[in-house]
Amino acid sequence: MNTKIVPGKDWLNEPDERKLSSSSTAFHIQALVFRTLIDIMPDRIYAKDTQSRFILANKAVANLMGKRTPEEMIGKTDFDFYPVELATEYFSIEQKLIRSGEPLIACEQQVPNLNTGEIGWLQTTKVHLRDAEGNVIGLLGLARDITERKRIEAELLSRNNELTCLNEKLSQAQEQLIQSEKMASIGQLAAGVAHEINNPIGYISSNFGMLESYQSSLFEMLLAYQAHETSVNDDEKTRELRDLRKRLEIDFLVQDVPDLMRESRDGIERVRKIVQDLKNFSHVDSQLDWHASDLRQGIDSTLNVVNNEIKYHADIIKEYGEIPLVECVQSEINQVVMNLVINASHAINRERGKIYIRTGSDGNQVWIEVEDTGCGIPKEILPRIFDPFYTTKPVGKGTGLGLSLSYGIVQKHHGNIEVQTEVGKGTLFRVTLPVKQSKPLAESALQ
Repeated sequence: MNTKIVPGKDWLNEPDERKLSSSSTAFHIQALVFRTLIDIMPDRIYAKDTQSRFILANKAVANLMGKRTPEEMIGKTDFDFYPVELATEYFSIEQKLIRSGEPLIACEQQVPNLNTGEIGWLQTTKVHLRDAEGNVIGLLGLARDITERKRIEAELLSRNNELTCLNEKLSQAQEQLIQSEKMASIGQLAAGVAHEINNPIGYISSNFGMLESYQSSLFEMLLAYQAHETSVNDDEKTRELRDLRKRLEIDFLVQDVPDLMRESRDGIERVRKIVQDLKNFSHVDSQLDWHASDLRQGIDSTLNVVNNEIKYHADIIKEYGEIPLVECVQSEINQVVMNLVINASHAINRERGKIYIRTGSDGNQVWIEVEDTGCGIPKEILPRIFDPFYTTKPVGKGTGLGLSLSYGIVQKHHGNIEVQTEVGKGTLFRVTLPVKQSKPLAESALQ
């Protein structure tokens, strides 16, 4: 007589002989235990035959497939649940596994939940089912829901990317601060040198003015002697004076000395102008001061300072348009112009070229253009030219910070910097700045 399983009856308290009185009962108990175990498992557990038809499924699989009970899965394939494209992909993978005899271990894949319509992540392992002779009769699958883990991983990756980006920005800011500190030091040095040079130039210029006055007096006296030379009664003395005037080339000196004095004064004025431009370029005393500035004067000062870098490579052509005074930190705008002009000069690496400097205004904005007839910039590197430390110049010829710092300065001034280039023909940089700053100057200075 078979023992029936009565719901609610405590089988653990039955005598052992009653429990084991029939092999059929033991089988049913094992089946019940197995069924219960796989149904309480949160993982998806299923088995398929060699035609990829479900022969076993737990409740987690049925829920994933949008079914109420596992029994509704039996005999069906993925084509009964998933879109054709997705079902074909799953079928192809399973058939390949069956043919190869190789298991699939911990494969992570995105799978739609047909019950909720959401896309989730499963970590799937599939091993072969074999009969007593070792022949493959199907596949046993175990799929674990790792959607939450993937979400956390994605969030961690996003946070890591944010931290990496922030770290790069901090590194850039640090380098820009270092570069700004260097520029400040150079500016202070330039101002000190200019001050030291101005002192001797001052008294040289003053002495030169007195010398010119003395020269006029001496020449006047010399001309008087020459006029009365013929009135000397002593022929021998007259002859000696004429010989001396000839030997000393007095006639030539009278003509040449004024020219030498004029050229010397021009040289002194040139040095004075260079020193003044150096001071204007550095603007050490007001380096962080925002004030209305004449950009064309700043450009001229900058060109004078970097003239030695340019004069052997290119001719400077100024095409200045009328522009109003611009509210800015002039020393920083000078630095932008310097970087653009030097880059333009370096781009002209063969025959002598030209660098055009243009200014103009458009409503509440002004613009500065620096255009060269150099080699141009290849399209593949154009997106990177404003990146810190990126340079195409040979080692030791550039730091890769010039354009990056220029971009930062223009952004600080709420402006824009654009580039147009053609390989083999040249490059044009256009800097656009607002005439008036929209934000409070103190706030802008801190950015």
